[in-house]
Amino acid sequence: MSTRRSDSAFPIGYNRDTDSLIEGMTKREYFAIMIMQGYTTANAKFEDEYQKARLSVAEADALIDILAYEANPLKPE
Repeated sequence: MSTRRSDSAFPIGYNRDTDSLIEGMTKREYFAIMIMQGYTTANAKFEDEYQKARLSVAEADALIDILAYEANPLKPE
């Protein structure tokens, strides 16, 4: 199974009030949060919080690209 940036990180839920499906955050958002948390815990130094966030998102994208490639190395996404 391939991983895409827009894939839901959690199973789909259901909102009874609005009678609609809820997908939650994407895998990209979830991975970036975990990476940013790691930087914070490690007390990594950055110019500002935006640099930390940008790097976290870039690394999340790289992780997703690698996971997608490993799932199907012959088909570029």
